[in-house]
Amino acid sequence: MLASRRAWALLLTAFAIGLLGDHLLRAPLWGLNVALGLTVMAAAAFAASRRPATDRSACADPAESEGRSETARWPWLAAAFFAAMWAVRDSEPLLVMNLLAALGLACLPLIGGGPAGLRRAGVVDVVAAIIGTAWRTATGGADLVRNLGSLPVAWRTVGAVGVGLLLAIPVVLIFGALFASADPLFDKMVSSLVGVRFGSLLSHVLLTVVLTWLAAGYLWTHAAPRPISLPSLPAVRLGQVQVAVILGATVLVFALFVAVQAGSLFGGEAFVRNQTGLTYAEYARRGFFQMIVAAALSLPLVYAAPIAAGLAEGRSVHVLRALMTAQLGLVVLVLASAVWRLGLYVRAYGLTEDRLYGGAVLLWIALVIAALVPAVRRGRPEGAVFGAIRAAVVVLMALNLVNPAALVARYNLSHQERRAADVKYLARLGADAVPVLVERLNEVIPEGRCELAATLVRRYETTRGDWRGWNLARWRARRSAMALKPLVELCPDRAHERSSLHLRP
Repeated sequence: MLASRRAWALLLTAFAIGLLGDHLLRAPLWGLNVALGLTVMAAAAFAASRRPATDRSACADPAESEGRSETARWPWLAAAFFAAMWAVRDSEPLLVMNLLAALGLACLPLIGGGPAGLRRAGVVDVVAAIIGTAWRTATGGADLVRNLGSLPVAWRTVGAVGVGLLLAIPVVLIFGALFASADPLFDKMVSSLVGVRFGSLLSHVLLTVVLTWLAAGYLWTHAAPRPISLPSLPAVRLGQVQVAVILGATVLVFALFVAVQAGSLFGGEAFVRNQTGLTYAEYARRGFFQMIVAAALSLPLVYAAPIAAGLAEGRSVHVLRALMTAQLGLVVLVLASAVWRLGLYVRAYGLTEDRLYGGAVLLWIALVIAALVPAVRRGRPEGAVFGAIRAAVVVLMALNLVNPAALVARYNLSHQERRAADVKYLARLGADAVPVLVERLNEVIPEGRCELAATLVRRYETTRGDWRGWNLARWRARRSAMALKPLVELCPDRAHERSSLHLRP
């Protein structure tokens, strides 16, 4: 058990985080508030996990305490990076991925064994860490309260009064809100006395209490670690022959597909048109995302094959490893075909954020295969899980740094030889793309310039907010868009009427 003083410090830290979170989350637009809140939470949990040597003697398991002193730092740093991107980028899909990455990485330090244990972790360990962190975040506050211990005699009365007040606040607010709703005179009197309505006060209290509870549970999870494991389930063993048949059939399907792709690649557009009646671009458009899904689904199959086979030494082991290696090699060829299709797709229809994210997934799958191949050769494919996590972190960081929306706008404006850039799509790209669009507005087709300029001015002239919702991309977008006001004033009135883009700020 941790020292009582440390438990009190964690509770007070959680309360401060709850107050901060209640203030941050009430911003009309989210940006800096999310970055600040997640970073503070990660920093507090990291500090809690670095237990002082004087506290280790109070732990139930000295070996576990020593292991926790070697908590891997890079997941915390990566989580802080993705949290900070909420104050930098404005692309909704990218922000969602950043949030999920930050939350997922914040669970990894609970995998036992420190950095070495994280490198050896398998899929089950990662899933257990995520589920265990979520459960202990929701329930750990009760365990922290049980470990608070008794206050010094001089503070017991103060503590008792404080606890009583905390318990009385919800009761007073509930009955006060009911009476305020029942009688407008009572509501007016209370509002004049305390300067705030019961409903608003109750909302602040409840949100602060919930956030404090969750923060306390999360901090206690890292300060007083316990082994995390999923309930033991009976091992599923199909047998070596059955797994070999499944892998062999999958290899055959992939091989046939790759052979067909070779005909399309070397036969040219005439071959594709004669066989399918489709142009090269239409052919590429139909299969790109399906190929990504097929390649991604094949990786768990390779990962689970040795587990399901229950490998023993012998010839069957080498056969299975050969099939797994062949499967990974065919997936590489499928990825190469998908990249080829993506190139055709983009040249014909232009670049979009979805296609860019699809290319990023292809890159991630390729990096996972690079980690799987040596793991398969060693007979330990579970060792590739750490490589897959690192690859996902690297690819997502790269996406944040290259600024997908700006890259898409820049590419489409630079490659208009075959088709003019879609003005309506450019306007939907979001704040990240606005500086590029304003800088290169002369490259937009003449009949679309006024429409695009009017849309950007209308969207960003009213995006001011308080500091909690500050976002670098929106700030830069507003500065750039306001420079278009003189141009919009010179545009014909019918350009404003013609604009059918009603986008929310």
